[in-house]
Amino acid sequence: MKENKIKLALIATSGGHFEQLSNLSNFYDAYTHFWITNKSQQTVSELINEKVYFIKSGHYKRPWTYLPHIPFYLSVYYKEKPTHIISTGSGRTGFLAFYISKIFKIKFIYIDTYSRVNNLSLFAKFLLRSGQKIYTQWENNSDNKIEYLGPVFKSVISDHKITQTTNYIFVALGTRTEQFTRLIKSVEELKKKGIITNSIKVQAGYTEYKSDKMEIFDFCSQKGIDELIFNSAFIITQESAGIVTKCLKMKKKFIVMPRDYSYGELPSKNDMKEDLQFKLEEMGFTKVVNNSEQLEIAIKNIDNIKLGYNFDNSSAVQKLKEMVNNY
Repeated sequence: MKENKIKLALIATSGGHFEQLSNLSNFYDAYTHFWITNKSQQTVSELINEKVYFIKSGHYKRPWTYLPHIPFYLSVYYKEKPTHIISTGSGRTGFLAFYISKIFKIKFIYIDTYSRVNNLSLFAKFLLRSGQKIYTQWENNSDNKIEYLGPVFKSVISDHKITQTTNYIFVALGTRTEQFTRLIKSVEELKKKGIITNSIKVQAGYTEYKSDKMEIFDFCSQKGIDELIFNSAFIITQESAGIVTKCLKMKKKFIVMPRDYSYGELPSKNDMKEDLQFKLEEMGFTKVVNNSEQLEIAIKNIDNIKLGYNFDNSSAVQKLKEMVNNY
């Protein structure tokens, strides 16, 4: 009877934030729920059988971009009347959702991104300053309003199409709107030099680049990305909890080249301060590179990267169920 009275609003920015929240389906499927996220091939394909409201992202450096969020959230909340809000961020989508949750006295549960190991996201820091309790996927004792929840990722990904074509390298640039030609150019340079002998498939997102050395496309469905990862020889990607954790779960070797604000690959110095890739490098599960020379060395030593990282979100699911059932 208690579960029948609970209604969850699931709020996440598209990309890695959405990927993390969607991994909690073994939690939220037990309750009536709906989604608020950004419209992309990823979210459209993944939520085809779900109730979803699409919203455009705001950005704190352009505060006017949040103005349309006010009538949007008011309208959705009046219509759906959620009892709880579950969010994995980012603030681009969840900032005003938090404030309006206070107006409607809705329980707001925020889970900080898995990509922050030794620090917190900007949104998490903002919530803490606002007196809001937050939940982390890594141990963090820096504040008494922080509680360790555990990782939200499932250990198993279902149904991938196995092909015989596994001799290609998959390069993933994610869903950010900023250009990341530095990564593509580095890969292309190594292809021309003969360091890379495999064929190359590039998910370029919003980065505009043409090459006769690589197969380049902008976006595809989440299932398509999964199959590209699953059937590749190895992966080269930006820092992204979404792609990185897929590689770990599918036991695929991968190399990370982080975006850099100084190259115009990020809108602000505070964006993409994730440190997950460095923790994984320390554990032997990846190699972090910053230029084509380092990428060349990493590719030559790809066999040294470990496989076998395990995930278990049972603790997070149990704690979330207790939270919503007891409030």
